[in-house]
Amino acid sequence: MLRTRLLTATAAVALFAAGSAFAQTAPMAPAGPAATPPVAAEEPIEAPAAAAAQPATSAAAPTQTAAVVENNVVDVLRANGQFTTLLAALDAAQLTETLSTQAAISIFAPTDAAFAALPEADRTRLMDPANVNELRQVLLYHVVVADVNSSQIEGARGGVQTAATTEVQLDGTGDAIKVDNATVTTADIDAGNGAVFIIDRVLNPADSLVATGDAEATAPVAAPAAEDADAATPPADDTVDEVTPPVATTTTPTPAPRPQS
Repeated sequence: MLRTRLLTATAAVALFAAGSAFAQTAPMAPAGPAATPPVAAEEPIEAPAAAAAQPATSAAAPTQTAAVVENNVVDVLRANGQFTTLLAALDAAQLTETLSTQAAISIFAPTDAAFAALPEADRTRLMDPANVNELRQVLLYHVVVADVNSSQIEGARGGVQTAATTEVQLDGTGDAIKVDNATVTTADIDAGNGAVFIIDRVLNPADSLVATGDAEATAPVAAPAAEDADAATPPADDTVDEVTPPVATTTTPTPAPRPQS
């Protein structure tokens, strides 16, 4: 309740629902080893040979349905020339085709300089094939499943769910749009299936500012409570001071002596 709503209710519902679906449809494991088990069937050779042609035909069907969008966000990144590391990471995480075919997405794209600013140990770990799932989650954290425009962010601040199902904080209340601690250096680069926002830092879902923003927002609430407690003390002292004077005036006055006649 303390964060400004970033999108309209309709857009937010669509965005959150799409984010979950996007994360589920993205490949979660290398497809190479999965092709080995079917080859192990040795006994029926001739009959499966005829049947093998049919699975091959049906297997081609999903490829036709996932049509690559012309001038998609990946095409825009390639044409720009300063995203070679990001493009290599998308290939390694098996997300290039997903981003090329998914409709209505926005990507906050770190430049080569942003990746170079990472500690070398972090870059090596992320690009290690053994850590492909970690790399995929980091990259999906840069993707919002909606065609976002900077006009929706300017003047507002709030958490928006990413394709990694973790919320990233978008902040348009300052001079430049911020995505967590990264700054958008170029916004609203149009693509056939969404938009590209160039940022100067690599985002990390572990460093999301959404939770931190909630903590900062609730902190001032405790301050008035302390002030109220302090404010309650002076009236108690004043009451004591007010009661004391009447006690002093309760002494019975001595009557004046009558003059002797």
